[in-house]
Amino acid sequence: MDTAHRRMEIISILSARGHTTMRELAWELDVLRRTIMNDVIALSFDYPVYTKPGEGGGVFITENYKPYTNTLTLTEQKTLCGLYDKAEGKEKEILFRIIHKYGADKLKI
Repeated sequence: MDTAHRRMEIISILSARGHTTMRELAWELDVLRRTIMNDVIALSFDYPVYTKPGEGGGVFITENYKPYTNTLTLTEQKTLCGLYDKAEGKEKEILFRIIHKYGADKLKI
């Protein structure tokens, strides 16, 4: 995975989860923690990404950040949620990100 693709993955993960740790990102993207630190610094110039140290800290993206203008219809959302309920592992995580990326605000799954 190249740098640009990895950084877009970080934005996608943060957009779905709201926050995570650098350690979790490094593990998920199979890179060193230092690489994630450099990515987060670079991303913070163009995206509302920030870090907080200590317990409960990590890498965050502002709650109201919605980078995607396309939205899903109600039928599409229900279909994806049905698939999400049946999915496992990595597929479940990917469906979660798709639903939160394109679905309605505060959609509960």
